[in-house]
Amino acid sequence: MSALDREQDVVDLAQKLGLTGPPVTAIINFCQEQIDTWVSEANGVTSVNELETIVSDRLNLVFEEVNDESDFDRLKAKYVPMGEPIFAALQLDLTDDTYGTMIRLKDSTHVAVVDCRGNKSARRFFTRWHEIAHLLVEDDVDIQVFRSTDEPLERLMDQIAGQVGFYDSIFTPIFNSHFRDGDRLMFDIVELIRQEFCSYASFQSTLYACHRRLTTPLLYVEARMEYTASARRGLGQKLMFDDTKPEKKLRVQLAVPNGPASKMGLTARKNMRVPQSSIIYKAFQEELTDALGQENMNLWTFSTGGSLNDCDVSIQARRVDQAVMATIQPS
Repeated sequence: MSALDREQDVVDLAQKLGLTGPPVTAIINFCQEQIDTWVSEANGVTSVNELETIVSDRLNLVFEEVNDESDFDRLKAKYVPMGEPIFAALQLDLTDDTYGTMIRLKDSTHVAVVDCRGNKSARRFFTRWHEIAHLLVEDDVDIQVFRSTDEPLERLMDQIAGQVGFYDSIFTPIFNSHFRDGDRLMFDIVELIRQEFCSYASFQSTLYACHRRLTTPLLYVEARMEYTASARRGLGQKLMFDDTKPEKKLRVQLAVPNGPASKMGLTARKNMRVPQSSIIYKAFQEELTDALGQENMNLWTFSTGGSLNDCDVSIQARRVDQAVMATIQPS
């Protein structure tokens, strides 16, 4: 069982829904089965937009998007005369770390307001399906709910969104048309799949969807400049001299192996340092958007001694803002 399976809020939700077995899998399957039923009753779907329409109708859900400041005035003019004054202060609610908010109208319609301003636009697809995920498992949403935290249920909703949003009968045929079993998954292939499936889905979420469907090993890694765990703890203490301050180094912040990668032990540990010889380090330092390299994972060492497994790999890395995303696949 994963760490998320052991979170009490997740366990409680599974029990509330009358589900048994590992909670995360059970809840995702519950949501998938609901949508499969609705799709079957609609005689199938051929696009993600068609799928979203069917699901939104069943959930009594309407989406509103904020692309610039004028949209706040538009929403205020639309909903306040309907007796929904909460829309008058909407601009104050959508803070920098809030991607969406769900509002239940007096007639029980749910309005999901998705913030697409600036960099938030990259999460447009995922935020919409995140809101759908909440309604799939909650039958009594409060008057207004925000989606900006890293709480267990929010992380669970992200997992549900990643599963049902990339609906298998739509996504898998597209994936199979661009990718031959046994090949390595490359960024240009992911981009072709993204454009055909849904042009406003993010590259990262599309990569995750491909990652799950691969029958060959792939480790997805994100790295950014960070302190060691002990240094972070020490930051709360007053340092007497500047030269005693710890130094950030490029470290793994996320490492997600797919099933085949887990079986062969292709993984990395959170916060371990990325070796300077790695193409991931080079991509970060030189701000590269498409860097390719060959290396062996035993060059990745632990501060306490030892290293990752002896495995020759091909790595593709891309710097995005202050982080690097990379795929690691056996050579």
